[in-house]
Amino acid sequence: MIAAGWLMAGLIGMLVLGVSAGIALGASSLGYFGLTRGLLEIPYEIITQRLVGTINSFTLLAIPLFLFVGHLMNESGATTRLFGFANAMVGHWRGGLAQVNVLASMLFAGMSGSGTADAAGLGAIEVKAMREANYDDKTTIGVTVGSALIGPIIPPSIAAILYAVLAEVSPADVLLAGAIPGVLMAVGLMILVAFLARRRKLPSEPFPGMRALWQSFRESFWALLTPVILIGGILAGFFTATESAAIAALWATVVAVFIYRSVGLAALGRVFWRSAYDSTFIMFILACSGLFGWILTRARLPQGIADTIAGLTTDPTLVMALMIAFLLVIGCFMAVAVSINILTPILVPIAISVGIDPVHFGVIMIMVLVIGEATPPFGMVLFVMTRIANVPFDLVVRACLPFLATIFLVVVAVWFMPQLALWLPGVAR
Repeated sequence: MIAAGWLMAGLIGMLVLGVSAGIALGASSLGYFGLTRGLLEIPYEIITQRLVGTINSFTLLAIPLFLFVGHLMNESGATTRLFGFANAMVGHWRGGLAQVNVLASMLFAGMSGSGTADAAGLGAIEVKAMREANYDDKTTIGVTVGSALIGPIIPPSIAAILYAVLAEVSPADVLLAGAIPGVLMAVGLMILVAFLARRRKLPSEPFPGMRALWQSFRESFWALLTPVILIGGILAGFFTATESAAIAALWATVVAVFIYRSVGLAALGRVFWRSAYDSTFIMFILACSGLFGWILTRARLPQGIADTIAGLTTDPTLVMALMIAFLLVIGCFMAVAVSINILTPILVPIAISVGIDPVHFGVIMIMVLVIGEATPPFGMVLFVMTRIANVPFDLVVRACLPFLATIFLVVVAVWFMPQLALWLPGVAR
């Protein structure tokens, strides 16, 4: 246990110093073996087996495929079409473009699986449109940051795949479990926008008419079919979560290259390259975290933490409250993928020991960590928005606070009503 404590201290120290997550995980794992066995007795064969074994998984094929779908939809102009459709639907409401912002992000979330991708791709379109319509920057930036956080919740979700692999639960269950909470996040944000629209006297646009609504729907129809195919196929039992990623990637290619005809060979090559690069980065972190988690398990650190919490309380509500508070703090300092890789082997056994469903806990964990994407000091979405909107960092932070509070209320609702997460996976079984 003492060596495991040094392992955690070394990891935290390197992350604070800015060492990349994969290197920090790998180096601290090597340091553990150096402490327990000696520098000359580090078992490199075992280390290699654990690194390769972690990522030698059929399920993990979904990650590069989902990344490919998100990048291709951005490249093909599907984001612009989705924004146009959302604008035709709700742009005439009070504070219309803010409502459009949320709805478009929810639709795009069914293709990207990433809050950063939403903020960088669709967010740039949303900020430009709202500024041209004379929306104040506080509203524009706040709603854009808040809506971007829907991305990792609604399937496809890279975070859900990572959690499912590490927690050893069904990837399809975790993906489907995020659908209703993700929609509730969008509904909650739209209710907040309706309230702010009156308080801040936000503008609205005239209804463009049924002809324009129908035209925008036709233009975005093929892109909108992507999440329908993905979720519908899993629910109907036609394919697994990984196979759904392959089907979605194939469908996205057909839409971008042959239907929209907006992506040529050169652009398709760029999409392949970006997807491969991002996948390599994620897989390296995952491989090192697999080794790290194996060491923690052998050192019985998760069991020690579980026993400590059990000594304080075995009430599931109090245990969940403690873990949510812990995740809120961790989310301020680490990216979602990194946090999931490090903390899943520690927290899931604790959740199971007090009777919390691991799929339910997974959705809560991802939602809480996603809030960290928009909290200082290391919230990636905040930095993306600072660059896109060209505004000071502190303005972005202040602007998104009401929206983060709304998302946290949705987390609380899902916490106390587990069926909001578990009903859809139950239907699919």
